[in-house]
Amino acid sequence: MNPPMNSSCDRGANRPWRWAAALAAIFALVHALYYVLGVRFDRSTLIEVMHYLDPELLRTRLAESLWHLHIQPPLLNLLTGLILKLTPSSAWLFQAVFLLFGFSLYASLFVLQVRLRVHRMLALALSTVFMASPPFILWEHYLLYMMPCAALLALAAVLLFEIAAHGRAWAVAAFFTAIFLLCATWSMFHLSYLVLVWLALAVAMREKRRRVMLIGLIPVLLLTAVYAKNWALFGEFNVCSFSGKNLWIMTVGNLNRDDRARLVKEGKLSPLSLINRWAHLGAYPPEYAAVPERFREIPALARPYKSTGAVNYNHYGNIAICRVYAKDARYGLFHRPQAFLTSVVFATFRYFVPSSDLPVSPGNQQQIRGIIAFYDALHGKVPFSLGPLESFWERVGHRPFLFFLLGLPVLFLFGLQAAVRRPQGMDALDFPRRAVLAFFCFHIAMVAALGCSLDFLDAARYRFVTDAFYIALLGLLLSRLAAGIRAFLAHDV
Repeated sequence: MNPPMNSSCDRGANRPWRWAAALAAIFALVHALYYVLGVRFDRSTLIEVMHYLDPELLRTRLAESLWHLHIQPPLLNLLTGLILKLTPSSAWLFQAVFLLFGFSLYASLFVLQVRLRVHRMLALALSTVFMASPPFILWEHYLLYMMPCAALLALAAVLLFEIAAHGRAWAVAAFFTAIFLLCATWSMFHLSYLVLVWLALAVAMREKRRRVMLIGLIPVLLLTAVYAKNWALFGEFNVCSFSGKNLWIMTVGNLNRDDRARLVKEGKLSPLSLINRWAHLGAYPPEYAAVPERFREIPALARPYKSTGAVNYNHYGNIAICRVYAKDARYGLFHRPQAFLTSVVFATFRYFVPSSDLPVSPGNQQQIRGIIAFYDALHGKVPFSLGPLESFWERVGHRPFLFFLLGLPVLFLFGLQAAVRRPQGMDALDFPRRAVLAFFCFHIAMVAALGCSLDFLDAARYRFVTDAFYIALLGLLLSRLAAGIRAFLAHDV
């Protein structure tokens, strides 16, 4: 039996939309202040990073290029191409779209806390501190998938509460739409992830199982079609041909060059393991530059460079190159596991730093370096030498942040305990709220595990997608502590 909803927090939980005007006003004020400080939207990624097709092709041959995209899921390139068609020389529309993602994340975090019976003023304060933080602002002003994915995941959590509480068809459809868009934006959210979420929700929602199965089948089939398209065109049942290189850098790529050279000479590794994974096509043997006749008129696959001068990692030859790196990575994983374990240890420590400490939008970082320093201190950045540990932190590349190192695991364990605990007492949570907490913990664990296993440098960037869940758990923990203190004082009196 669910606990009664008679507190002011619960009444507010039924109408959090009434706070929309206040949220919008605070959001606008914070962003106006950052604008005055010089923060501007940074779309340099369109030129510099691997995730994007040639911007000229996105503008002039969008459908053809998306059809032949294999380096990334299609949605971010689709969004970028549509914006380039409308405003090829202006960043204002990119900014407007990413501001919408930012406000959605901010509002979703507030609503999630109110749903969890966090007092509205505390929920507003924590949400605002998160929204005004350098990581939030930097990712919101940077043309990459981090902010859209964070917003979609938080929105999915809000919709999950509606499904668990009421089981309405519109909420189920909206939830699976958000999850599908997430999977079509970032390859970390694999087809298997979508299927797992679909089946788990069907199992949990016994009374609405048929509705969940039927509605969820549509995005599963759509995403399967994208994977099948790549399998038919390239022999790859995936949406990211680059994954082999990611595993390589965590395994063979972490061996010293002399060790790699010896293994290549012995025939245990391919000569490609002596080549930087970011090298241009000319650094590889000439056979990898060959393009099948059926693709020679497709610029997205046939041109080794983009019109910007950057390397085109979507070139057809990159598929075979990545397969070789993946084969070498598997050898390293089974025969040199210590290299992988070392990479995971280093990546794990990098997980516990603010993502604003990564090279994200350097121009904007320079404009707000004072605010970044303040938030670093707020997160417990150690400003002094740690003696024997100092050499380790130098190798990791980041100073330790104590509140992250200690606080994030505590928040995760608290959320896990609250999710699995059976309802009892006044502070017990009913099924919808425990379902949301389980959603939090699953995604925190999944993103942490994959981020620390597949990316040597950017685990904190991955974590940003789940940072809102940590904030919501902090709000719930503070509410529990405040209630416990009040009960203790009342009993003492």
